Amino acid sequence: MAGRARAAPSHSSRDRDVTPGLRIVEVSGSPRELGRAHGEEMRSTIAEGLQRWLGVIAGETGRSGEDYVASFLGSTEFLPAITTHTPDSLEEVRGIAEGARQSFDVMLAYQLMDEEWWYRDSLVRSRRASVHACSAVGIRRVRGPSVVAQNMDLPSHYDGTQVLLRLRPTGGAETMVFTPSGILGTTGLNQDGVAVCCNALPHLRHRTSGLPVGFVIRGLLAERTLADAVAVLQAVPHATGQNYLVGEPGAMRDFECSPGQVTEVKPSGSLIKHTNHPLANEDIDPEEAVDAEFRSTTRSRLAKLESELSGLGAKATVDDVARTLSDREVPVSVPRGSDWMTLGSLIMELSSDPVLHIAPGPPADTPYSEVRFS
Repeated sequence: MAGRARAAPSHSSRDRDVTPGLRIVEVSGSPRELGRAHGEEMRSTIAEGLQRWLGVIAGETGRSGEDYVASFLGSTEFLPAITTHTPDSLEEVRGIAEGARQSFDVMLAYQLMDEEWWYRDSLVRSRRASVHACSAVGIRRVRGPSVVAQNMDLPSHYDGTQVLLRLRPTGGAETMVFTPSGILGTTGLNQDGVAVCCNALPHLRHRTSGLPVGFVIRGLLAERTLADAVAVLQAVPHATGQNYLVGEPGAMRDFECSPGQVTEVKPSGSLIKHTNHPLANEDIDPEEAVDAEFRSTTRSRLAKLESELSGLGAKATVDDVARTLSDREVPVSVPRGSDWMTLGSLIMELSSDPVLHIAPGPPADTPYSEVRFS
């Protein structure tokens, strides 16, 4: 049965440095075994990341970690959708908790990144002075593999916990996922060339039930084709407003998803670009829209992607994308030194032999490394 740990796990786990700040951790086995190996290998880093996260929460809300996690999980109902739509990922979280020697409730709450943000916002309305929160681009190239790429902007307390997970699930596609240690994933690709980038859309509605963003991402990466990934996006009940750029060799599509709508954003020629405001979805949260616009560089980042890449069109190269994502002026590459930063930058070339270019930090200051499945 998928998701059940064997009595004697048969995973392998090893890691190696690529560039400073990034570890690659390779695990294989059932979902529970994948999580357990991840948790064991990164136990000390996960503990440090949780301590920082709960420390930030305590400073902003005045609540202890245990009380806050209990309140957050008690105020939401995500488990029914997770159990229905991504049971393997839920088993993986149970394994992470076991391997990291952390409580399941704390590890589950840690997965619910976007959902925890809006819950915390409901308690402390003025908690963030600014939000950058990701820039994504997709290019269907005339020569060479198509490209999907993004800067993953996250709170700075995750810095130093970056990891690239190489997951080899029993009976599934090998997958490379970039994430803070202890979390299922924020963006990545599988060996079939299916890749996922995402952008928070705080203008859109959210709800206290449905499938959280992190579980949607892993559900998409479990699919072997773009068509199947799109079917997932159109079928699951979304908990949080989010944009998903999904690609495969030769094709890509972009969807803005919220509890009330799943709306496709059409490409501009060979280019898809997205930051943190909706371009097509009208499921707007009137209480959040103005505040979200005020706190973000979303429009200036989108304009930068347009100005740098639209003229190149299908001729854009990996170097062109890297240069754009490394912009210091807007900035698209958000530097260290504040409460948010570009935790990592990924450029994914989609072909029969996919290639990942990854910088484990702001790409303006962090070199990219090349990682392949073969």
